[in-house]
Amino acid sequence: MPTATDAGKPEINSWTLDALKLLEWKRFELLCVRYYEAMGFTVKTVPHGPDGGIDATLYKAGIATPVAVVQCKAWNRPVKVEQVRALAGVMHEHKLRRGVFWSRSGYLGRPVRDFAERVGILLLDGEDIVERIRALDQYKQEMLLAQAFKGDYRTPTCVACGVKMVERQSKNGPFWGCANYPSCRTTLPRAA
Repeated sequence: MPTATDAGKPEINSWTLDALKLLEWKRFELLCVRYYEAMGFTVKTVPHGPDGGIDATLYKAGIATPVAVVQCKAWNRPVKVEQVRALAGVMHEHKLRRGVFWSRSGYLGRPVRDFAERVGILLLDGEDIVERIRALDQYKQEMLLAQAFKGDYRTPTCVACGVKMVERQSKNGPFWGCANYPSCRTTLPRAA
């Protein structure tokens, strides 16, 4: 039986770009991690707080050194070349030749794609991500769908604490604030 917290949530039965856009930023990152695990990688992540420019480090079974790093942006605007350059810097620092950038809203302009191609970064936008998930066998697709859309997948997670944020009101309008306020003062615009 649906609960009060389920009211108003659309029922998600398949992988679409619209479904992907419903995921808050942390759930989007977790989808990325689960996708690579379904592909057979061992994945290491940073639970919350500063991520050092990467959201996931990919390892092949039996190999101690990483094979690639991944950055995820669940933004509502396209990623610019600066963010892709930052991932390239992390790759250089870790002596890796492969990186993957997940951006739900795509990339801004040809310079981003040209730069990514030169340095070995695979750019995936929302449609690419959905296409890759749909290429998995049915069981893995359903498993990812169940994990991604279980519970509260829309309320943003606090980047500092890792807890769900709460809606707050100010003279400038609604915003998301950390549930741990006043010890944590992290906020996000309500539209995020």
